[in-house]
Amino acid sequence: KLNSKRKEKKNPEQIITLHNNSSDYWKMKEYLENMFESISEEELLNTKFILLHVNCHAHEAEKYYFPAEIAALKFNLSKGVLHTYHQIVGLANNYPRGFAGGMREYSDKFHQIDCWDKNHPENYKKILSDFINFLKDEEISDLNDSTLDLPCMFTVETEIGLDMMKTKNSLERLYQTVFPEHDLLNYKSIFKIGSVERLLFEITKKTKMNLDSRSIITGLTTHDILKTGLYGYGLGCTYHEGRNIAFQCSKARVLQWMSNICKYVGEFIGLQLIPGRHIAVQLKDGSRMVKPSNQIRNNTYC
Repeated sequence: KLNSKRKEKKNPEQIITLHNNSSDYWKMKEYLENMFESISEEELLNTKFILLHVNCHAHEAEKYYFPAEIAALKFNLSKGVLHTYHQIVGLANNYPRGFAGGMREYSDKFHQIDCWDKNHPENYKKILSDFINFLKDEEISDLNDSTLDLPCMFTVETEIGLDMMKTKNSLERLYQTVFPEHDLLNYKSIFKIGSVERLLFEITKKTKMNLDSRSIITGLTTHDILKTGLYGYGLGCTYHEGRNIAFQCSKARVLQWMSNICKYVGEFIGLQLIPGRHIAVQLKDGSRMVKPSNQIRNNTYC
């Protein structure tokens, strides 16, 4: 059973094996290295990056993944958060029959978005269109285009309940649901998913700073730095805030990663952090707030 035993952490050899078996991982590693080679130190502050977190409707035994919640955030080091996207996705009319028990068990543990809840949007073409338009900063008329060049998005490599492959597979299944003629096994994905840990590493390398000696002494890794200071009340979506589980919200997670990257890098390069843009501000009711410079859209449950 999924919840009968806590998943064991992968040892370094297992992680290396996983990466060796993933051509996507190595392609994205090379893509990221080449991207940073073309960015000067002066340009780095204004270079836009996109962070992504996807909670999945999932059946682990069947390796079935479909988005339950999508959150994306555009930011740069100079201005902090620029634009955000958030959407909860329903599956009540489309989940594979026979999977409900395993999917309910998974959702109860990781995000509490039930696959059979009919209150969540299931207009997948609109959801896909809004998401791609957000990524491209423009209205895309033809989504059914294998040459569509989307920007790279960065998510966590691996953690309990989530990894890069689940994120990528869930978005690919959303795309195939809208365009069923595309076989998941043979169709080249339009989604480029990179490691947010690697992003932080490349940023620190470009600024000619290594991981802080204090981090090395305490054994902190880039992953540890990204997950510090769990965000809660005020930074999650309405759905998760109302259930007092904002820490499980995709929206809160991308805000957490962005803030931690800016705080960590800013300490070494003298970056002036803007409250409410780089880091959350505390409001009188005890909640926290990070406000984008220009909220593009305000989707369901934002």
